[in-house]
Amino acid sequence: MLLEPPGWSVQPEGLPHWPYVRAVDDALAARGIPPGSVRASYTGREQGLTSYMWLTWDVSRTGGRGGLRLHWTERQGWYYALIGMSPQDVLLYTVLPTFRPFFARPEDVADVAEHLVRTMRVPDVEHRTEWDRAGEVRAAARDFRRVVFGLAPVGRQEGGSGSGAGTGGVEGVGVQLTIDTQADTFERAIAAVRAAYGHNIPAPVGDWPESTTPAP
Repeated sequence: MLLEPPGWSVQPEGLPHWPYVRAVDDALAARGIPPGSVRASYTGREQGLTSYMWLTWDVSRTGGRGGLRLHWTERQGWYYALIGMSPQDVLLYTVLPTFRPFFARPEDVADVAEHLVRTMRVPDVEHRTEWDRAGEVRAAARDFRRVVFGLAPVGRQEGGSGSGAGTGGVEGVGVQLTIDTQADTFERAIAAVRAAYGHNIPAPVGDWPESTTPAP
């Protein structure tokens, strides 16, 4: 079972993408393949405050000779890594071609993860259905970034708007920014625009705040 997310000064209730982290973890637990650890946080300001999570199965939990890690970011979707006896020994890291939407349904993530955990091979399937709460989480992530950069949150709109629209096949509408030219500084406005459009953010490195679930 996941621990509650750490509190943040700008958003005390936790990470904006925490509902997706919890839904994915619940789906994996229901399949009987919970990861040994779950790491969830976001990148720094210079990388756009992009939400991410890592799911790790060490060699004791897989059907192969090494471990497995799934990596998700709100702007790039799902990747997977084959790891050796040590979690730091990454043998392969690449995109998971089985998911069309970046916010894949947790049940579909569990389906692909189960095949990977048991065979260490990517299944020959394609999932095109987006999670029904994706818009809500995108809106929360957008407002989270606005607050960090000193702008007022737009608020959650019905159906959500895609804060991670950009390129690469995100299914949804774009971001609508509201900037007050009298109250907002030029620097804050530019920072908000950069965060909303986003870039291809690399996998996070270094020590970031995280929430973990210990191996049973």
